[in-house]
Amino acid sequence: MSDLVLATRGSALALAQTRLVAEALQAAHRGLTVTVLEVTTQGDRDRTTPVTELTEMGAFVRAVQQAVLDGSADLAVHSCKDLPTAGPDGLVAFYPKRAAPWDVLCGTTLDDLPRGGRVGTGSPRRAAQLGVLRPDVEMAEIRGNVGTRLDQVDRGDFDAIVLAEAGLRRLGMEDRIAHRFSLEEMVPAPAQAAIAVEGREGSSASELAAAIDDATTRRAVEAERSLLARTGAGCRAALGALATTDDSGITLTAFVHDEAGTRRARVTGSDPDEASRLAQERLGL
Repeated sequence: MSDLVLATRGSALALAQTRLVAEALQAAHRGLTVTVLEVTTQGDRDRTTPVTELTEMGAFVRAVQQAVLDGSADLAVHSCKDLPTAGPDGLVAFYPKRAAPWDVLCGTTLDDLPRGGRVGTGSPRRAAQLGVLRPDVEMAEIRGNVGTRLDQVDRGDFDAIVLAEAGLRRLGMEDRIAHRFSLEEMVPAPAQAAIAVEGREGSSASELAAAIDDATTRRAVEAERSLLARTGAGCRAALGALATTDDSGITLTAFVHDEAGTRRARVTGSDPDEASRLAQERLGL
C-alpha cells in the first residue's frame, strides 16, 4: 500500500495533529504518500451546546470514524480525549508517542490573576481544580477553537483561559503559556495530549499504523480511559486521570469532584485494568 487517506476535522489543531501522524507514517514507511480528508462533524456545526456534552456523545469524532468505515478514508486521526470509551465496531486504535499532558493558563500567571477575575473554560474538571487553587475567581463557559479562545482573552472578554499545553505547542503558540499547572495543581483529562489513529480491523492501513504505536503511551492511555469507562463519569463530570509507567507497573493519579466532594488518589497496578480498578475504589466511585 503506497497511498493513505487520513480523515480528520478541519480545525487548525486537528490538521496540525494529522500532519504529525502523516510525518510519522512516512518516516516509518519510505515512499508512502499521504493525503488528508477534512470532515465536518456535528460538534463543528453546533456552536451552542456546551463542549463537554458534545464530546461525551462523540460529536467531534463520529463523522471522522464513519469516513473510515465507509471507505472514504483509510485512517482517522483524533484528539484521544475526544473519543468516547465505547466506539463503533470494526475499528482499532493506535497511539503515537504522547506530548506533554499538562493544562496551562493563558492570559496571566496564576499569581497575577486578579481577584474576581473571569476565567474561560468549558471543562468541569478544570473549573473544579482551579476553584480549589483560586476560589476567588469566576469560571465562565467558553467555546471555539484555540485561536478563537485566545482572541477572547486579547479582547478582554476573559482575564485568562485554561488550555492544553500540547495543543498550543502543536500550533506553535507556546509563547501564550503564562502558567503550567503541575500534577499537584491540576490532574489532566484522561488521554489528554495523546493522538488516536483509528483504522479498520485487519486492514493494510491498520498494519501500517501499527508501526507508529507507542507502547508506553498505549499503556498509560488504556489505564486512564479504563478509569473513565469504569466510573461512567463522562466528560460532564470533573474527572482527571494521568498514568505513568515504570518497572513497578502503572501509577495512576486521579481526581474527581462530584456531589460527594473532591477526592484524589494515586495508585499503582500491574496493568491498566488493575490500576483503574484500584483508583476507582480509592475514589469511592
